Amino acid sequence: MKFISFFITLILISILNNFVLSSGATVSEVTLIINLNNNNNYPVNGSCGSSIQSTCNNINDAINYFNTIAVNVNTSSTQIIYQQLNLLLDDGNYSIGSTGTINLYQFNITISPLNSGSNKVIINGLNSNSSPMFSVTPFNGIVDSKEQNSYILITGIQFLNFKQSIIKVSTNYSFTDIRFESCIINQYNSNNSIIEINKLINQDLVLPNSHLKINNSQISNIQTDNNTPLIYAINTIIGIYQTPVMNATNVSSIIEISYGQNLDVEDSDFSNVNSVYGIFNVFNTQVSIGDGNFNNNIATNGASVLTFISSVTQVYNAGIARCNFNDNSGTDGGVFHGTNTDSSMESFSSSITSCNFSGGSANNGGAIFVNNIPLSIVNCQFGDNITANVAGAFVFNRNNYFAMTNVTYTEKSLNATKTKTKTTTTTTTSSSGLGEYAIYISNSSGSIENATFDDNSYSIFCNVSTININALSKVSTFTCAECNIVLGQSQICGVGRSSVTSSTSGTGSSLSVSSSGAQSLTVTSTSSTPQTSGTGSILSSSLSSSSSSGHTVATSSTSYTITTTTTSIFNQSPSFSISIFIVLLSLLLIQSF
Repeated sequence: MKFISFFITLILISILNNFVLSSGATVSEVTLIINLNNNNNYPVNGSCGSSIQSTCNNINDAINYFNTIAVNVNTSSTQIIYQQLNLLLDDGNYSIGSTGTINLYQFNITISPLNSGSNKVIINGLNSNSSPMFSVTPFNGIVDSKEQNSYILITGIQFLNFKQSIIKVSTNYSFTDIRFESCIINQYNSNNSIIEINKLINQDLVLPNSHLKINNSQISNIQTDNNTPLIYAINTIIGIYQTPVMNATNVSSIIEISYGQNLDVEDSDFSNVNSVYGIFNVFNTQVSIGDGNFNNNIATNGASVLTFISSVTQVYNAGIARCNFNDNSGTDGGVFHGTNTDSSMESFSSSITSCNFSGGSANNGGAIFVNNIPLSIVNCQFGDNITANVAGAFVFNRNNYFAMTNVTYTEKSLNATKTKTKTTTTTTTSSSGLGEYAIYISNSSGSIENATFDDNSYSIFCNVSTININALSKVSTFTCAECNIVLGQSQICGVGRSSVTSSTSGTGSSLSVSSSGAQSLTVTSTSSTPQTSGTGSILSSSLSSSSSSGHTVATSSTSYTITTTTTSIFNQSPSFSISIFIVLLSLLLIQSF
């Protein structure tokens, strides 16, 4: 319900802003043209940019001139809303040089090429200092409040050789909307995040005060120090769409976000990202990832793709759908790491649906590691050479519930000792170790339906857990330590049973089961929690055996779907806005009761 309230509120704010614009003074947009080659003469803060002949010489001059003519179009409240500013850049290689940061607080601005569709507008940061190019910071004497909003759209621009942030937002309450459309970011080498939003806020504002969208763009050849993410955000909604990211080294992560309400990544590919905490390092934020390809990514202190941490229950979850993962390596979870640090058991389930996994490694869980994160895995295939010291593919620990439906696991080399080497990560497993098991389950309960584990793999190591497996699943080997396992209608393992037995699965294949007393197994998780300093702290969770919970587990499966919500902020017609405003306000009032 919290999410529904938030999105309704966000839409209401958008409609109200546009209604105020429509009901205030009628002021035309301001369009200024910038050309590097004309070298026009005009006074400081003087008029420029009104025509092709009288262009401004650089972005700073255009902004300074606009500041002298800007009009507050809102005459009905204390909210300041300037008219739309359009900066049109003629083709050229723009140098930032030593110019100061341009503050876009309270601006409604679009920056784009003069020639529509041009790819020849380049902003080069080679000779720049460490100051951000743009900032959103309250001006002296202005108290930041929810009425002071900023809207920034950058489209069709190439950012090359940057050594500082493109934009840095430092607000507490005002709303900032930032959009990059059809942009290229290349050769970024800095100790600063290229986009930094609300880094100094060390709290959850309940309603995020910023929105970042990157669409149809490209990011490549990135390097920071190991403590710096490429994009850092707090209390921000982030959407990444059709934007490939490739060749990043020494980054803390590509995106580090906390208290963000939602991170949505769609139709975007990530390759050759060498990070500390993974491509996405997420804390107390809803996550949706869909239709992406992730190849040759490495994390040295987390999962290579998603490190998902939550400190509260029944609020946040992660959804991954229709993705391909190839040769991705991490520490706890080769691809996905999920941990809930709350002392209560989490019941809000995350999901992985219709995905393919092959290759890669980790210390624990070659593909997936979850600790107190209920997880549904549906219609997924796990291929050869996924290796780990504990569980070739999955580690489930202290989970209220897990479900695997229509899952296929293939492992070709059971008997030989396997060594998987990838750049700086080496994982060695042997046929006698836990790494040869497809699944390690501890202190958890769940169900497995229509799953196939080939005859070359040990299927399940079960420690103090309860598992229901339907008769259509093909499994080869169990090891039970104080577990209750039911296969079809047969009790395969039971707490207190110590005999070694053999049976036949529902598909007619030979099933080997070993049962022993509870074993103590400790796995240390070193996953990152995003902090306001930009560096991750270490979480440690011990996986050890305890008495069986004996919970009864339902075998029905649940289908999960990723839902993408896009909020439009610009260009609402007044009559339509009023109608929608009334409808949404009514819904919000009904919900409050």
